[in-house]
Amino acid sequence: MKYLIFILTLSLCFSVDSQDKKLKSNTFLRVYNLNGKKVAKGKLLLTTETMLTLSKNNETINISIDSIGSIKTKRTVGNNILIGSSIGAATTIILSTSMGESFIEGYAGIGTLVSTGTGAGIGLITSIFKNSKTFQINGDLVQWEAFRARLADPSE
Repeated sequence: MKYLIFILTLSLCFSVDSQDKKLKSNTFLRVYNLNGKKVAKGKLLLTTETMLTLSKNNETINISIDSIGSIKTKRTVGNNILIGSSIGAATTIILSTSMGESFIEGYAGIGTLVSTGTGAGIGLITSIFKNSKTFQINGDLVQWEAFRARLADPSE
């Protein structure tokens, strides 16, 4: 059992990248307006000279460059914490049911709470190494073209 937990812990820590990679067409982006409020999020589909196109839940979202204040890559820290805590809880529940122990009796409930907290902590630690990038556009076509060049340049 301790080997299973050790392997699970190590596998959650392998999201650290040692090199900067270019943004791909399926990169997750969060788009903020000129006031700093999030207006859209989704995977990058297409960029044109005046438009950004995202995909979310099989829907296409078109955003004009004039209304974009900034663009952030990757998901928020809360997403890492949620995934880590879900993995921790699911692991304990699966292990306790496979041992024949009822979820209510014994220490399975306490174990679930502890592993959920541990998973959330691991998710928080992995978010430190997330390396999310922020691009300030502010409705400026020059900054937009620099962002588009970053998408197309494979050396970055």
